[in-house]
Amino acid sequence: MQLKQVELFRLQIPLCMPIKHYLAERTHSENLVVKVVSDSGVVGYGEGIPREYVTGETTAASLTFLRNHLIPLSNGLHWDDPDDFFGTLRELISEPNRAQAPAACCALELAILDAAGKTWGKSVAKLLGGGGEPLVYSAVIPMMSQPSFHRLLHLIRDAQMSFVKIKVGNNHDLAVLSLAREILGHEVDLRVDANGAWSAEEAEERIDAMMAYGISAVEQPVPKHDLTGLKQVADRMNIPVIADESLCLEHDAEDLASLNACKVFNLRLSKCGGILAADRMFGIGQEQGIAAQLGCQVGETGILSAAGRQFAMSRKLLYLEGSYSNYLLKGDIVNEPVEFGQGGVAQPLTGPGLGIKVNEDALQRLTVMQEDISLS
Repeated sequence: MQLKQVELFRLQIPLCMPIKHYLAERTHSENLVVKVVSDSGVVGYGEGIPREYVTGETTAASLTFLRNHLIPLSNGLHWDDPDDFFGTLRELISEPNRAQAPAACCALELAILDAAGKTWGKSVAKLLGGGGEPLVYSAVIPMMSQPSFHRLLHLIRDAQMSFVKIKVGNNHDLAVLSLAREILGHEVDLRVDANGAWSAEEAEERIDAMMAYGISAVEQPVPKHDLTGLKQVADRMNIPVIADESLCLEHDAEDLASLNACKVFNLRLSKCGGILAADRMFGIGQEQGIAAQLGCQVGETGILSAAGRQFAMSRKLLYLEGSYSNYLLKGDIVNEPVEFGQGGVAQPLTGPGLGIKVNEDALQRLTVMQEDISLS
């Protein structure tokens, strides 16, 4: 397999409701989609979502990096044998490249993985050595007004969700948790995510107060660069601390593991630079007894959601986030929305590649910029 054409798309997708947490608030998502065409005419799609406050990347810079660096590097590469495929792909989507533009790397890697799976008649999960069991996803609740929060809790209860994450980091946190327990009951696994809202000392005080509501874990209690503070919280709390914004690259995973600064890695594919990088971070954690969860970026289309599901089908993960599709987006770009159903249960995607089909008309409707690049 050799790439002959690459198409770049910049999308703007309205969200069904404003999404707010401590670090950001958004009403739409800006996504990068990469389409590759192989020498045999096989088409693959990938997606990345830049988040400047997490990785420092912007959409414009990511597109420039794809156009001027990653795509020229991929020109002339051959993937003729599945046994050699991953080594060559890892060299292309290297850690130095991902340090500059992880969303761009993720989008191109996923497109190549999708095309490779279609070429060899295997799902990405099968290429990774995984299986095909049903999965159970979490609901994630952003900061919102009390009436909206109340309505969403009832929807989650009616859907019989077993796992729920709530965004925290303001003066309403205890009232939010109290209402959540009142409506959802005490059997639901309830965890919180502060997105770096607190100092270590404040985090300890806040989490201690939240323990009365039976929270199971706390995600990113301190700012991303405060690993000493993260370790302080992890050492003093009786529940797992999850690292998210502090974990973007392999060396972050190694630093967190060496410090014993957390008990869980949050692996968001776009943040990490793709499935292969997330898998390496998963392995670093496993060696040190650190669990992992699948995270997601707000506004993922069915492409990134399908990639997350392929990864989840291939590795044992503590919590699963994503597959929100039409629950969150006013328009998706795949023919079969990648959503979970009652109880958060999602079926495996067993088709070749990512297991989804992109709707070209929907893609064009949401595209605000497109560029075609031919390769030799």
